[in-house]
Amino acid sequence: MLTLTHIADTHLGHRQYGLKQREDDMVSTTRAAFREMVGERDTDAILLPGDLFHSRDLRPKVLDQVERELSRLPDDVPVLVSRGNHDENLTPREVTWLNYLHRRGHIVFLKADLESDSETAHFEPYDPEDLGDYAGFYDIEVAEFDGPVRVFGLQWRGARTGQALQQVAHGIQATNAEHGEPAATVLLAHFGMEDEVPTLGGTVTHAELRDVKEHVDYLALGHIHKRYEAAEWIYNPGSPEAHDTREGRYDWEHGYCSVALTAAEDETENAVEYEVDHHPTKRRPYCRVEFDVTEYDSPSELEAGFQDHVRGEQSRIDEYCRKEEFTANGDPRAPIIDLRFSGTLQFSRGDFRTDELAEWVKEECSALYVQVNTGIRTADVQQLISEIDEDEVFQDGRLNTAALEHRVFETIAKESIYDEQAEDVADILGNAHQMAQAEEAVEDIRDSVSSARRDLFPELADDVVLDIDEDPFSDADADGETESGDAEPGGEADDEAEVMQ
Repeated sequence: MLTLTHIADTHLGHRQYGLKQREDDMVSTTRAAFREMVGERDTDAILLPGDLFHSRDLRPKVLDQVERELSRLPDDVPVLVSRGNHDENLTPREVTWLNYLHRRGHIVFLKADLESDSETAHFEPYDPEDLGDYAGFYDIEVAEFDGPVRVFGLQWRGARTGQALQQVAHGIQATNAEHGEPAATVLLAHFGMEDEVPTLGGTVTHAELRDVKEHVDYLALGHIHKRYEAAEWIYNPGSPEAHDTREGRYDWEHGYCSVALTAAEDETENAVEYEVDHHPTKRRPYCRVEFDVTEYDSPSELEAGFQDHVRGEQSRIDEYCRKEEFTANGDPRAPIIDLRFSGTLQFSRGDFRTDELAEWVKEECSALYVQVNTGIRTADVQQLISEIDEDEVFQDGRLNTAALEHRVFETIAKESIYDEQAEDVADILGNAHQMAQAEEAVEDIRDSVSSARRDLFPELADDVVLDIDEDPFSDADADGETESGDAEPGGEADDEAEVMQ
C-alpha cells in the first residue's frame, strides 16, 4: 500500500490585512497539516500543486520559516511541488525560490518542458545524484505494485492551459514508452475546472482533459481555494486557510486529501485501486455579522441598535469558533469578523462611522480583525435618482450617463468629509471611473486620484491606499500593527474579492 497526501495553495508569506498574525497562521496551519499527514496518515509522499508561496518576492524570514518546516519532515517523505501563479508568473525568472528549494533537497520541483516541442511535453526523470533546477517526473517504487507510481508536474499556464494539457498527454505517453509503464500515474496541476466552479474563473473543461484522462489516474489540482471533486479522478482539496471573507464562508471546505493506493485484488484494467479521503485543516474562523441600517434615524439610534444586534449574535459566534477545526490546543481562535452593513441610511453618510463600529465589534467579540463591507444606500441618493430632472440627463431621448454619474458622485461627495468641494470631488470620481472603463492601470488611477486629492485637500496628506505588497525584504511589522500583530479594524472590501489566490 502507498499513501499520498495532497495539499495546495498554502500561500506561505501572506500577511493578510497587514497582520503579522495572519502570516504566522499560514505557517502554523501548514505545519499542523504536515504533522498530521506524517503522524496520523503515515504518508509516503506529499503532493503540493502550486502556490506554496504567496509571492515570488519573499522576505528572508519567510524563506527561513519554510526551510525549517520542510526540514522537519522525514527524509523518506518527499514533497512534490509544481508551480502556481503566485510562485511565479508567466514570465519566469532564471532562478526561482522553487528552484532554490529543489537544489537544497527540501522539495522535488516538478515541471514540464513545453518549449522544446510544440506538440509533446518533455519530462526529465528525477535524479537524486544530479538534482538540477527541476525534474519532470518522480517515480515512487512500491514492492507490491507491478510498476512505480509516477508523478508528473504541470506548471501554471493561465490561458494557455488547454494547449499545455495536450502537450502533457502526449508527453506522458512518450515518457512511459521510454521509461516503462507505471502502475499508476498522478499529475500535479494548477488551474480551475470551469464545469465544476463556473463562477470562480475556471479555465479548463472536462472536454479539454479527455486526452489527459487516458494516461492519468489521479489529477491533483490547486488554484481554486474551495474543495471540489469530479469524475472520480479530479481532486482539489481547498486551501488550508481562507484568504478572504468569501472563502471563509461556512460552505467552503478547506483542508487536504489522503490517497490510499493498493494493488487490485483481481485482474482488472487498473493494476492499482485508490481511495480518497478529505481532512479539514485547523485554521482561523471567519464569522459574518449582517446589520440593516434602514430603521435608524440618527447615528446614536443606529449605534445603540447595532450594539444590541451584535450582542445577540455573540453566542452564535462563540459556538461556531468552538468547532474542532477552529481551535488551537483546545481553545477557540480569535475570529475574523466579516461585518456587513446593508439597507438605506437615513442620515448623512459622513456621520456613519464604520471605523468606530468596527473597533467596538473587535473588542466585544475578541476578534483578531474586523473586515467591513458597506453595501448601503443613502436616502438622499435614492431621492436624487427618483427625482432627477429628465432634461438634465436625457438628450434627444437618450440617457446622458456622464451627467447622471456626475450628479450621483456629487451627492455622494456631499455626504462625506469632502462636502465643501463636492463639485470638484465629483469630477475626480468621474475621471477615475473613465480611467477604469478604459482599463488603465490601477496604479495610474490611484496616482491620479491621490494627486487631485492633495491639490484639493492639502491637509489630508496621505495617498489613496490600495492593497500593495509590503517591502518583500523587510521583517518589520506592517503599518498599523502592534507588537502582537494587531491592525486597526475597519478596512472595507468588495464582496467579489478574488478567490484564486
